Amino acid sequence: MSYSLEQLQMASRLFFDLLRRKVISLDDPAAAECLQDTGAYDALQYLAKEGGCRIMNSGHRLHLLVNPLGSGFATNFTQLRNKYSRVERKTHLHIINVIILVFLAEMDQDEQHFKPGQDSMSYIQISDQVSSLFQSWNALDEDGTFSKQWRLDIQAMYKVWTNLYMQTKSQEDGDSLSRGYGSRIGLIHEGMKLLEDEHLVFISENEKRIFPREELYERMRYLYHDVDRYKELKALIGRTLTEKEGEAHAAH
Repeated sequence: MSYSLEQLQMASRLFFDLLRRKVISLDDPAAAECLQDTGAYDALQYLAKEGGCRIMNSGHRLHLLVNPLGSGFATNFTQLRNKYSRVERKTHLHIINVIILVFLAEMDQDEQHFKPGQDSMSYIQISDQVSSLFQSWNALDEDGTFSKQWRLDIQAMYKVWTNLYMQTKSQEDGDSLSRGYGSRIGLIHEGMKLLEDEHLVFISENEKRIFPREELYERMRYLYHDVDRYKELKALIGRTLTEKEGEAHAAH
């Protein structure tokens, strides 16, 4: 299909705006203009495809999704390490992925009753859940079978996590949380910043909590729910934490 100069201009304006902002409301003038012109919207899809990206239309917003492979805009580990200077080892990056999954699994439960500004998790809550996961998974991974089954380097992550500095609830209440490289909270903050940079969450530094945005639920509904790996790990996290909670109740 051939496109007019005007259609290409509309598509390129919106594409580069999406590169900068990640998510754009359909009410935005640039988005509305492009969506009203079938040729311009097709040109936008073509530009995204050629750049190794794709456009997700949730019915409320346009999301720019970058393909993990074959995209000039993909973020590999080296680029991530340059942007987030405290992420210095691949194991830290793997832990950050688990941290993000823990947050998503907690938020991805009852989206029909999502309460903007109320649903949230604190840094300490995430830290406690990640600790419970690694403790349980490491106990199941004496011979490395669990790691192989789930394609997770459990023992390496467990070793690094347990050696990271851990803040207490009293320190959190006293506003003395460390953002240092050697801190669990610091690593959680790096993971949440990745989501914030995609405009999927809001981080309240004063409350030390992470609040999901509606854009996050759109991303889960129209993308993550179709990804088998996400669904499998989300279910594993849910089962592990439920079993851990049951053990704690039984002990009391």
